[in-house]
Amino acid sequence: NYPMKRPQPVHRLDRPTSGLVVVGKTKAATVHLSQQFEFRKAQKTYMAILNGIPQQPSNDSDTTEDGWNLIDHDLEDKSAVTQWKVLQTVKSLHGNNGVLTLVELRPKTGRYHQLRRHMAWVCKAPIVGDATYDEDNLRLRKRGLFLCSNEIRIEHPYYNTPSGREEWGQLKKDTLHLDEGCLLEEDEEKGIITLRARIDLPKKFASFLMHEDARAKKFLNESV
Repeated sequence: NYPMKRPQPVHRLDRPTSGLVVVGKTKAATVHLSQQFEFRKAQKTYMAILNGIPQQPSNDSDTTEDGWNLIDHDLEDKSAVTQWKVLQTVKSLHGNNGVLTLVELRPKTGRYHQLRRHMAWVCKAPIVGDATYDEDNLRLRKRGLFLCSNEIRIEHPYYNTPSGREEWGQLKKDTLHLDEGCLLEEDEEKGIITLRARIDLPKKFASFLMHEDARAKKFLNESV
């Protein structure tokens, strides 16, 4: 099971979406990782800035105590499920209802443009910079799509093999920090070694929110 000449990506992101992409360095790892994405075992987290205030579920049971909301809305007659949570709201002169919203998104299925369509069609708050599902707002398109895949959790392709489990046992650790934002840990209940990778959001997220909020507050103060 030698390394391949070229590492192979095992999934893909939409062209305007930024963030993490998992690649396999050996044929066995590539097959194992590809199957995790195919059968929805890989857990992905995204961050997005929405144009407006997302509509909350009409059913209170779809909102958890810690603020997570559930969308169960079919796309092309196929099940499509997304969890989402509001993290921050700021004022904006050009946002719908004068507001932009930073949200965390966790897709439970992988339909075409699922997050973009769920936000635009179900929450009525399209992702900022989405030229496909937010056609009316031209002022917010200048800095691209504000959607980033910033965290992925997968089953490690080596440490869950017999030889890998033996090597993990010799480490005598429940958690192993590989690098900044990269963590190996054992799920003792399931007996699985998982890899969690997380990256910081592109700097344009914070700068855009600060810029929009400052401009809106300045305009409101000058209008008083």
